[in-house]
Amino acid sequence: VAFTVSLYQLSKSLSLPFLPFYAWTGLWTSGMLFVSSLVSASNVSKYITRFTDEIFNVLLSVLFIFDAIFDVSRPFVASNASMYPPTKSLLSLVCASITFGTATTLKVMNRRSYFTKSIRGNLQNFAPALGVLTGSLVAKSAVKRYGLVAASLPSLSLPSKFATTSGRAWLIPLFDCPVWARWGAALPALLCTVLLFLTQNITARLVNNPKNQMKKGRSNDKDSVLDGMHGDMLILSILTGLTSIIGLPWMAAATTRSGAHVRSLSKNEDVNDIDKITGMMENRISPLGIHMLIGACAIFQFPRMLLSQVPLPILSGVLLYLGFSSLQGLELWDRIRGLFQDSTKKQYRWSIIERKPPTTTITGRKTSNDVRNFTIVQMVCVAVMMRVTKSSLGVISPFILGFLPILRTGLLRAKIFSPESMETLDGERADDTSPSSSTTITPTTTP
Repeated sequence: VAFTVSLYQLSKSLSLPFLPFYAWTGLWTSGMLFVSSLVSASNVSKYITRFTDEIFNVLLSVLFIFDAIFDVSRPFVASNASMYPPTKSLLSLVCASITFGTATTLKVMNRRSYFTKSIRGNLQNFAPALGVLTGSLVAKSAVKRYGLVAASLPSLSLPSKFATTSGRAWLIPLFDCPVWARWGAALPALLCTVLLFLTQNITARLVNNPKNQMKKGRSNDKDSVLDGMHGDMLILSILTGLTSIIGLPWMAAATTRSGAHVRSLSKNEDVNDIDKITGMMENRISPLGIHMLIGACAIFQFPRMLLSQVPLPILSGVLLYLGFSSLQGLELWDRIRGLFQDSTKKQYRWSIIERKPPTTTITGRKTSNDVRNFTIVQMVCVAVMMRVTKSSLGVISPFILGFLPILRTGLLRAKIFSPESMETLDGERADDTSPSSSTTITPTTTP
């Protein structure tokens, strides 16, 4: 979205028609992605490590949380009291909180002793949907009790029929764009290619991670995260070209939703007080069903009518839930929380570094500070990318994302972290769930 907004501002400043310029940018992007799929450019993903993955994933989660909190708090700080009266502002907060609280509580029902195992499993599987239902019932009850004037909340605004928003023709008039702009569109297309390429491959790495215990469609190398990437890039290039010539938003990997889908299909058990994935219910039915429902909402009127009844604060609660739930299982998030915990109590695979006696290396670095310093570096990267993404310079955020692997190499070259500590903190081992699995990795020390 940030890139599209930046592209619109660029076309406006150049006095160019937006949709034709958008279409040419998309066609250039489609061509670049097509070439990258033919030359197996996704192989560079093996140089992307957990360092980049987790910064990107935490960034997306923080953006979800930020947008949800901003939308809920906006009525409280609005200057127009007639548009946002205090009662509606409070009701918005209550509905969003109930949606978030219900979904979050039901998501961990498998750890409770209430009801039977089957009921707990169903409540956990449908936690977000039940959260939306509960929040919507509260909003409807408030309207019934206090009337539309006092308690009606804004809801989704959806078109009444399947058509373009402005009523334009489906095909974009490509030749309305001057010749120089058609060639010049290759420059923003390069940025768009980097964004789609990295987003797609990082999301594929997240899904293909060996810790998810997936079996189907995998190569002989069970630890590989490259399976299917080149074919995915080919399909993405074709879809990008098609959506460009009809003016639809470009397809992009849904990192947060993909992670949530994988977690919903996982089989977990507690190992040393850490939730470890022991298996995965791999199937084609659930992703097919998801996209069929999305398509039904776009084409048919009845699903759109149902969605239009959902108040916007309910969706803010869902975004908040997705943001917080996506943080779970990320080592960066665990280490951020670990900054405020007793290091001797933590049972994570990097704890061996913290439990070592604080010794000084040749470079003068305290090895016991490696975990803290590594975490702070990643937090700074998240903050910088958050600031850039939300600014007018959001169009360059793909380059910052692509710079992260170079930054990691620079940290090693500058000897800010030893190779051993970096391997422990940023390694790709999927089975490390306790300190015992990391005892063979020790920081560099001086006798």
